[in-house]
Amino acid sequence: MAVERLDKEFDVLVENEIIELVIPDVIKQNIRYEARPYQVEAFARLSFYLNKYKNRRKPTQLLFHMATGSGKTLIMAGAIVELYKMGYRNFIFFVNTDTIIRKTKENFLNPASLKYLFAEQININNQVINIREVDNFESVNDDDINIHFTTIQGLHSRLNTPRENSVTFDDFADKKIVLISDEAHHVNALTKQKLTGEELEVERSWENTVSRIFNANIENIMLEFTATLELSHPAVASKYNSKLLCDYALAKFREDGYSKEVKTMQADLDPIDRALEAIILSQYKKKAFSINGLLLKPVVMMKSKTTSESAEMEKAFTEKIRNLSDKDILKIKSLKGNEALKKAFQFFDHSGITVSNLIDELKDDFSEDKVISVNSKNDSDEKQIVINTLEAKTNEYRVVFAVDKLNEGWDVLNLFDIVRLYETRDSKGGKPGATTVQEAQLIGRGARYCPFSLSPEQDIDKRKFDKDLENEMRICEELHYHCSHNPRYIQELTTALQEIGIVPKDKKEIFLELKEDFKESKFYKNGFIFLNAKVENEPTKLLFDYQEPRIRNLHEFKVRTLATAESAIFDMQMITQVDIQRKTYKPILWDKTILKKAMNKIPFYHFNSIKRYFPSVKSTDDFIEKKLSDTEVVVSGLEKDIKDLVPKHKLAICLSFLNSIAEEIHQTFGDYKGTKAFKREPIHKVFRDKKMYFAINDNDAETGKPTMRSDIPEKYFIDLKSRDWHVYKENYGSSEEKLLVRFLDGQMEELENKFTDIYLIRNERFFKLYRFSDGKATEPDYVLFMKDKSSGEDIVYQLFIEPKGSHLIPVDSWKEQFFADLETEAVVELIHNENIQIIGMPFYNKTEREMKFKNKLKELINK
Repeated sequence: MAVERLDKEFDVLVENEIIELVIPDVIKQNIRYEARPYQVEAFARLSFYLNKYKNRRKPTQLLFHMATGSGKTLIMAGAIVELYKMGYRNFIFFVNTDTIIRKTKENFLNPASLKYLFAEQININNQVINIREVDNFESVNDDDINIHFTTIQGLHSRLNTPRENSVTFDDFADKKIVLISDEAHHVNALTKQKLTGEELEVERSWENTVSRIFNANIENIMLEFTATLELSHPAVASKYNSKLLCDYALAKFREDGYSKEVKTMQADLDPIDRALEAIILSQYKKKAFSINGLLLKPVVMMKSKTTSESAEMEKAFTEKIRNLSDKDILKIKSLKGNEALKKAFQFFDHSGITVSNLIDELKDDFSEDKVISVNSKNDSDEKQIVINTLEAKTNEYRVVFAVDKLNEGWDVLNLFDIVRLYETRDSKGGKPGATTVQEAQLIGRGARYCPFSLSPEQDIDKRKFDKDLENEMRICEELHYHCSHNPRYIQELTTALQEIGIVPKDKKEIFLELKEDFKESKFYKNGFIFLNAKVENEPTKLLFDYQEPRIRNLHEFKVRTLATAESAIFDMQMITQVDIQRKTYKPILWDKTILKKAMNKIPFYHFNSIKRYFPSVKSTDDFIEKKLSDTEVVVSGLEKDIKDLVPKHKLAICLSFLNSIAEEIHQTFGDYKGTKAFKREPIHKVFRDKKMYFAINDNDAETGKPTMRSDIPEKYFIDLKSRDWHVYKENYGSSEEKLLVRFLDGQMEELENKFTDIYLIRNERFFKLYRFSDGKATEPDYVLFMKDKSSGEDIVYQLFIEPKGSHLIPVDSWKEQFFADLETEAVVELIHNENIQIIGMPFYNKTEREMKFKNKLKELINK
């Protein structure tokens, strides 16, 4: 009988908000980095399983299937502090290779390392906790986190042939143990195979060793982590269906924007010239970072088939760089059909970097002392640390020569180029061979995003230029794989990359183009859009005794009645009154998880932020007790709704008053604000043609697809060629965006009776608006311009519009409120006697908000 997958069961619990996506305080306060949303969910699932799940199995075995580069080791670190709080003190970390052990020791034991994952001081239950590496658990300090690091082979050997001071089975007789298994897919590889008698005996001996430890105490826990899990294989599915807690595959990781975009560069060149091509492109990337004030050092990996070939290529590369000539550079420059190289040399020319200058730079940046090889079985711990800290400012290595030692456990973020220095293929029956699959996995490992941002509102960990492919910084979001020109190999590699999820199966680069008639219009050439700016808040008067913000204690909230009525305009006798009641509540008296869930949805209430404004508080719970205990909310609505509030209303109330408090504090104490003054920017300088990238997926079948296509559903189609008001030739937007355009088309006759010069312009990251209270940025999807032709005045309306999927309306409610504020708060700075009306429209949603949107439009028509 098939066992239901645990992760699917937990998906339902998350969707129904039974599992609250809140990171436990003990984790939040004791890890070094802020958790990403999928990591928060992993922590929430683990906490729920351990503390609330009625069907928890004991001893407990759980698997985290998480993409390469997604931060599995941070999940381990968070799990360790959570389990410590639950009473666990002794941990065994085991893995297949020494390389990963060295790296993980840096993560867990070395506070001076860039890769250290715990907070500077670990504090659990108001007690400072130390982390110790131990050889055994015989006489450990029960106040410490005690970790034994080992390979699975080493653990098996030491337990079955005991030596002095080594770990023994007796260590587990009366102790609760947590086993943490990294790269757990190695066990799966054995699970899938039909093994020989000798292999089966070896596998059983390893598994028996782990099983004997695991089953020694019913309270024991085993957490397994892997990026490679083949649940389609019956044996693997049978083993893990009941244990798989999180499934965050590489495809989702890429979709969410946390990876570089992978590009192959094929060239009919000798391997040494491919290497030269790669370092020229790497130098271009370094320059692109540099001109934007970012001191990031791109690294190139030179991949060989054997260690002897790698040594020969390293020698040849060093010689090539030492004797680099104009001829070598010009040979690469003359290559045709390579857009990235073309941009690189255009950049060099534009920047005044001559061929001679470039040679000098390459000789210096890629000299012998900045090249490292990791092919020896006897590589030192120091070399492994160097390889895993290539991002460090003090680490000057630019090139790494390797065969396969970096296939696992390599956490470098600034790898931007991989060069395949061999030509062989090993496909069978048109399917990628083992070598190609391994190469694809290496590319997936190298495709981790290198964090950077150009402005405070940009997400540092995500791609920023999928919708702006011609941006000079797009090259810094790409990993280039340099190989020989071999179409069959490229097809096999592409298949392998698609199978692991780092390359989408359907992707498009499209060109968003303004209509020529619009480009020639007076409005485009001479018109303006009015935008505000983000500025620093005026510094408040310096106080020697800092006074924490005072929190307003009384708030109001209206529960929607959902009452509807239809009546003729001015027929007052038809208007009925809804009996609205009021009741006062104190949210502190509700289940605290509701309040914490609301706080977790608002960045202001993340503990680091709270601590900044309220230095006296010691934890989130302390903040709630000290600052929110007197908060009251007057709730109005139908008696049946407000008499006994349901959880969703309680959550909405908490979100409402917490947002109000945050905005009030931001206005006085925040670093930034959005100006209420809106200044004009020329239309022709803001809006332009643009090249964009879309990965086509099933989440929204319309995103990335044109409106003007033969198979478009009727509900989305309009003939954009004949609609002068739609200034772009095409609409590649989501289904909701296409529905908006079609809705406006239905209103156009009425609009044209009142207005002239009507233009709807798609905002593909051309401009931002900044919320008045704190300068938080938003990018409205559309702006609609209309000139009033009936009032006798030249009144120009500028409407900011955002179509919104139903699931995003509550999340982005702050935007809708900001849009609503524009009409009364925005002040237009005029030069001539212009009359500009800036209006933020309600969100457009076909099923939930169309009438509200339409009524606002009618209000403007009837002015």
